[in-house]
Amino acid sequence: MKHIVTLVLVISMSVLAACIASAAPQPSPTPLPAGCTNVRAPFIGTICVPSAPGRHPAMLLLGGSEGGNSMAGMAGRFAAHGYVAASVAYFGLPGLPKHLVNVPVETIGRALHAVAARNDVNPKEIGILGGSKGGEFALLAASTYPQIKAVVADVPSPVAFMGLGVNDTPSGCSWSYRGKALPCVPVSQNAGSAIGMQFEHGGPIKLRVLYDLSLDADPAQVRASFFPLQHIQGPVLCLAGADDEMWDSPRQCAMAMRYLKAHHHAYADRSVVYPNAGHTFLWAMHGPKSAITAYKAGATVMDLGGTRAGDAAASTQAWATIWRFLARALPQATR
Repeated sequence: MKHIVTLVLVISMSVLAACIASAAPQPSPTPLPAGCTNVRAPFIGTICVPSAPGRHPAMLLLGGSEGGNSMAGMAGRFAAHGYVAASVAYFGLPGLPKHLVNVPVETIGRALHAVAARNDVNPKEIGILGGSKGGEFALLAASTYPQIKAVVADVPSPVAFMGLGVNDTPSGCSWSYRGKALPCVPVSQNAGSAIGMQFEHGGPIKLRVLYDLSLDADPAQVRASFFPLQHIQGPVLCLAGADDEMWDSPRQCAMAMRYLKAHHHAYADRSVVYPNAGHTFLWAMHGPKSAITAYKAGATVMDLGGTRAGDAAASTQAWATIWRFLARALPQATR
């Protein structure tokens, strides 16, 4: 039975990776829009700049478990709003870790240093936005680098979860710092069993139970895997979908807010949970037809949660909230 559970868990995690890769925002087309440039050093990604001259606030943008330079297109959106925006790839491209295992936090540190050194950037006004695993990474990076003055964490986790290794199966931990793997929440055997039951009944597959049961399995491990959010030198905006079926983003945003409050974080942190919204609601920027609430993978379906209308409504509200939040946190005083 143990071998069957393990096999089911391997299959389920492979479906998860395939679903996220297809549902997540894709790299911008070639050629890049005016004002955007691909970079290979000292980090790998894309930088887009506003058309107006002068020094600007900056944003680092992190995609999720799809890997690669998936936020390149989003960098252009931020540049249009007055930010020097850098999409930062952190695994899945040549020169980077092949898998989402032991990804160095220093990847973000190099990008941060390069962006802060630009003549068109105000180094005192740099923020970060990440979605899903990228939201997890954004919270970790901001906890590590005090130069980051604002965090937009979209459907994130404030604790490190397991990595995704060969064939996208659970392997080790996601992040490392100074050459050492950071502690993470491992996959619970009960979680594997629960996913196995979903397969047995024909799905749809909801990975949320995997992460919930893993969080509940060992409170001491969760505490050890919690990021030191009190070190973040600016406000945190945590966005969640009430019907997120990939993982429980409302629960995880609430965990982050409780931790920040308990540690007397001296900034205007905020969490917003959107009704009828799933894991990828933020990307439904072009109305219900652009929403992705489920994905067929072979003989099964991965349920991301939400409804098309709910995702679209949440996306509209969330983007308005993001722009207001950043306008206060990074007020563009030197533009």
